[in-house]
Amino acid sequence: MATAIQAAAHAGGPTSHTLNQVDGLDFEDAVRAAEKARIALTGPSGSGKTYTALSIGTGLLPDGGTLGVIDTERGSASKYAGLFTFKTMKLPSFEPQALIRALAVAAARGIDVVVIDSLTHFWSGRGGALAQVDQKTRAASSKNAFTTGWKDVTPLLHDMLDAILAYPGHVICTMRVKTEWVLQENQNGKKEPTKVGMKLDQRDGIDYEFDLVGALDQNHVMTVDKSRYPTVEVGSQHDKPDFAFGQAIAGWLDDGEGNALGVMDFARLAVDPAMTPQQLLTLLSDVETRGLLGAAVLGLDKQATSLGSLIRLMGAAARAKDPATTPDDLRALRIRMEQAGRLGALVPGMDGEPTPLGDLISFAQHKAADGGAHGRSAA
Repeated sequence: MATAIQAAAHAGGPTSHTLNQVDGLDFEDAVRAAEKARIALTGPSGSGKTYTALSIGTGLLPDGGTLGVIDTERGSASKYAGLFTFKTMKLPSFEPQALIRALAVAAARGIDVVVIDSLTHFWSGRGGALAQVDQKTRAASSKNAFTTGWKDVTPLLHDMLDAILAYPGHVICTMRVKTEWVLQENQNGKKEPTKVGMKLDQRDGIDYEFDLVGALDQNHVMTVDKSRYPTVEVGSQHDKPDFAFGQAIAGWLDDGEGNALGVMDFARLAVDPAMTPQQLLTLLSDVETRGLLGAAVLGLDKQATSLGSLIRLMGAAARAKDPATTPDDLRALRIRMEQAGRLGALVPGMDGEPTPLGDLISFAQHKAADGGAHGRSAA
């Protein structure tokens, strides 16, 4: 049988898998990079999702690391404060946008392991996706959820998921399942009512996005429904998974090559006043290649934004300060940023201090009109 290289040669194609194509598409040797955990714990009420998340999360912590809980369960995680050491953030409402901001704050605070307890609230809780769809549908003239409500809310869910998956630390999400009571045979051979989990109370298919999905029952036994970790087998059962379970996962993840995620490094580079437009364009390309455009970060105004949006905003500021930018370019830049609603966003000014983007562009336009840094007058 001809090898793949021989077949390519006979077809007149490249005979080396490392040969770069004109459009940049090519194959390269696969390397397993160091990664961060993406774990989902599902189960009915009372199955021990919060306790298990704290147990596994503690095992995932690096030496001296910090565990943080984004709590939507009315402070239920804090009941375990005597057993685990962690920080907590309580959210009053559960818009997907609120979770994005919470993750941005967690990243800025250097939280190494973040537990989202629970992700269900951002779907069916107060202000969650379903509530927003209902609100937008009622306000629309068509009253059609598929052409109005979901059209607006689906992108928010995508942004929320991007922020979860691109978080620069380990993430554990708990999710409820809808339950019902059924008669099951107990150890004595008698029938007794038992609460069992049925359908996941979240958007269909969201569990596909996680590397490990564990289903907990009322006896706190976790059955692994999905695993991309060789140390954890699909179908395996774990009675009250603990610190050691998280440690084993962390050990395998840390064994990869290179650094896992450089979200905060990229964010710090983006807001560096010395960055040029070309450097920021290269940075944006690097972030896109790593799949981190949707990572949640804080801008100079301390508002949550995506890493991709932050770099693009800083690119606009760098163009405004660039002596090569013409008056026509500045006018076009102002129009684009006004249409995007970004003129009030804070960026590094001429002196490196935060200033509204609109003010920076105006200053650059005045200098250009006076024949200053932009080389020739507007006339």
